[in-house]
Amino acid sequence: MRPSRLIYVENDPALLGVMSTVLRSQPMLDLILASADPLEVLGSECVERADVALLDLALGRDTLTGMDLGMALRNRNPNIGIVIHSQHPMKNVSKQVPEAQQMGWSYLAKTGTLKPEELTELLRSTALGMSHDRMRSDDTEDDRGSVLLRNLTARQRVIMGLASLGMSAPEIGDHIDLSPESVRKDLSRAYQTLVPDGGAGSDVRTKAVMSYLRLVDADEWRDS
Repeated sequence: MRPSRLIYVENDPALLGVMSTVLRSQPMLDLILASADPLEVLGSECVERADVALLDLALGRDTLTGMDLGMALRNRNPNIGIVIHSQHPMKNVSKQVPEAQQMGWSYLAKTGTLKPEELTELLRSTALGMSHDRMRSDDTEDDRGSVLLRNLTARQRVIMGLASLGMSAPEIGDHIDLSPESVRKDLSRAYQTLVPDGGAGSDVRTKAVMSYLRLVDADEWRDS
């Protein structure tokens, strides 16, 4: 049985270094990419080869969240398992994932109590399509915004995440291998979901982006 090929993305440089060492020490894991830059990861050829990705939820104020990156990776590699790792309250983040993509999505609080062997087993089982929910007990409050996010398709979610970084339709298309016209169509549909009463002549894109960022709790997650 071969080791599971792993991508690890973490915003904290110290934790990235420590955890990378731990993950490389596990014989049943093959750490093929470790990075603090979500866009670097998204553009890497490693994505198609990876079995599972361990992603920090808060990846920096001016970049994608771990949830957005996970959906972008799943868009590139439909079989990749996603494990969201966070010290922040996750407030039912699982409800943000479209039902069709929920297999192979796991959630893990950064508590410092998980043994390397247990983390390895969680990563490997997620790679096989299983899902785990190891969030703190205070992370189970209802989040009505997550229900609205689930009305976006996975691709619309990825596109809105990139749009929130100020990218144009051609730039977004370059990152996820879509034509600018396809991106614009998905943006238009996402705007209708996020700002149903945008109105003629209003800056719908700005309103939609602001609505999207509020829904993903971007200010809270990106403070780290």
